[in-house]
Amino acid sequence: MSRAYNMTVEIKSKKIRMKELGHIMMKKFGWTDTTDWQHPKDDTCGFAGEGTLYGGQSEEEAHKQIYNHLKRRDPKSKIKTTWTYMEDLPYETYGDDIED
Repeated sequence: MSRAYNMTVEIKSKKIRMKELGHIMMKKFGWTDTTDWQHPKDDTCGFAGEGTLYGGQSEEEAHKQIYNHLKRRDPKSKIKTTWTYMEDLPYETYGDDIED
């Protein structure tokens, strides 16, 4: 079973830049790029994408795979991921009761 997510990666690294991060996330981990960014005054960049987790993989397990891969490329980097499960988002409904 697959579960749809929006996910962001934020990394502070002297070695990994925006283009490389995007390439890793799309080619290695199969995420679709929605946006990426590079902070102009420091070594922080990010990737935001859409994708799925398969076979019961948790967000934490997926984070660890991404984290470990990026740490091998730059052991001094700082990495954060944020996960939004798209199939069960909170929502508010306004208006008339259509069912009556």
